[in-house]
Amino acid sequence: MTHAEVEQAVAFYKQGYTCTQSILASFAARYGLQQDLAFRIGEPFGAGTSCTNDMCGSVTGAIMVLGLQYGSASSDDEAARTYTYRCVHELIYRFKAIHTSIQCTDLLGFNLSDPQQLQTVWEKGLFMQLCPILVRDAAQILVEMLGATTPTTSVP
Repeated sequence: MTHAEVEQAVAFYKQGYTCTQSILASFAARYGLQQDLAFRIGEPFGAGTSCTNDMCGSVTGAIMVLGLQYGSASSDDEAARTYTYRCVHELIYRFKAIHTSIQCTDLLGFNLSDPQQLQTVWEKGLFMQLCPILVRDAAQILVEMLGATTPTTSVP
């Protein structure tokens, strides 16, 4: 069964938004976050944080949503911080169980900080072939986690 936020995330991605923007904006309404603000916040984190070979933007966007759901505005709320971190660990664990990595370069098989390799990714159509799957999987994991009351996976 697919969820509206999952489908919206994939649709946003196919409209040209980054993976991070697509995830964050799809869940923004849950938290009273304006969609245009979610797009602006998420933009630089796409393509492995602006093509720097960092974490997949789909995972980054999902982590941002977990922060909106479970994070605290108080610097001394250790319980909220601990729980949020546990949720992030679960998200990463589950994403890696499907895709073996959370690093954009590993997932695409190319170094996006190298202009020639980035061009190859575009030429091969990998952003449109692989990334919608990554967006869908991250959003689906997120939907499942937000429906749970406690993290379900024991992570070291």
